[in-house]
Amino acid sequence: MTNPSRALLGSITERLRRVEPIERVEGETASVAAIFRNDPRGEEVLLIKRADRAGDPWSGDVAFPGGRVEAEDSSFRETAVREAREEVGVDLTADARFLGYMGAFRTRRKGIWVVPSLFLVTGKPMVRKNNEVSSHMWVPLHELLREENRSTYSPGGEGGDRSFPSFNLGGYTVWGLTERILSSMMGPTAGGTGQPTSRRTS
Repeated sequence: MTNPSRALLGSITERLRRVEPIERVEGETASVAAIFRNDPRGEEVLLIKRADRAGDPWSGDVAFPGGRVEAEDSSFRETAVREAREEVGVDLTADARFLGYMGAFRTRRKGIWVVPSLFLVTGKPMVRKNNEVSSHMWVPLHELLREENRSTYSPGGEGGDRSFPSFNLGGYTVWGLTERILSSMMGPTAGGTGQPTSRRTS
């Protein structure tokens, strides 16, 4: 019998692109690393919880490793590789395969265009968090399709009384940019557009 998570990853990969979807602009564009691994439960994707830090607009949020493009980055892929190495200690230049890019997503808080770069690692990489990350979780892809893991989230503060689609995953509340990337990645079954080229604002 085909493992449903492996079928999902194959479907995701088919919709990716090798060419960068937008132009890189230092400080105004960013890339996140969606890192997959094989597990007896099927393919899993790595999520992190950002540390609580004053002045960080994404403080405490669940996210992918990632950050803004810097002058020395020759591609969004290189940005994602650098940030993954810095934030979770995973070297995506070794024992990992680059799968491709999704489209660009715009953040609600800062208006930054973010391009997800997807990778499949071999084995079970050791995650070594830096001070920007408080915890991490490997999430089975099939959990992203379970209706009971879907909800809404009201952040308060600048979000006021607005509610946003969310995932509830093992104690993590996933909303905003990360929820939009995951939903688009998984397709309409998970409440997204089904297209990995979304530029919706959060």
